[in-house]
Amino acid sequence: MEDIAEHCYQRILTQTKRPLFIAVTGDSGSGKSYLVSLIEQKFKQANLNYTLINHDDFLISRQDREPMKSIYYQNGQFAGKSHWEILENMFRLDEYRRVIKDLKDGKSSQYNPYSRDTGAVTHTPRIVKPKDFIIFDTSMMLDDMDFVILVDVTQENIIKTKVMRDSDIRTPEAIKEMHQKVQGYYWEDRGKPSDADIIINNNAFKDVKLVKG
Repeated sequence: MEDIAEHCYQRILTQTKRPLFIAVTGDSGSGKSYLVSLIEQKFKQANLNYTLINHDDFLISRQDREPMKSIYYQNGQFAGKSHWEILENMFRLDEYRRVIKDLKDGKSSQYNPYSRDTGAVTHTPRIVKPKDFIIFDTSMMLDDMDFVILVDVTQENIIKTKVMRDSDIRTPEAIKEMHQKVQGYYWEDRGKPSDADIIINNNAFKDVKLVKG
């Protein structure tokens, strides 16, 4: 992954647009956050002007998510699906869009991050300022990004990883249900980004392969 991160970093530097909005995307548990951390290290070492935003900062509280399991769409695109199954319902998307717009307009922005430790939205706002490079660890709003890196992993491998990673906060059954219904629905029915600038096959996790870019 170190070599892949270096390749991604060098490709990013070849882009001339500033500010450059960069998305590292993939399903939850694909390894995208680890890749982001490696790329971020390179930005720090080079003392480059950047900021990092994780879309998980915009989750609604864990408490607010539970009732969505019993609320169903009666018609339209999601008829028969619960509100819990639609990934976007779990996020404060208006706030996320506002932050992206502010940064694109060259303005500072602020938001209240979600805390994975507590399962609640914090009361202390985070302030983000426009920088030359704005890196997003995200699976949404990809149309607003200038450069997209996709970390691709099968659903089977994702579930195995998440069972090991999230066992402290969810049972294996809950993890499987959430991924198969929510995350799986998001990727399979709506499609992964087809025009990613870089595609990485991370199914082996230790034997990472560059597919495109």
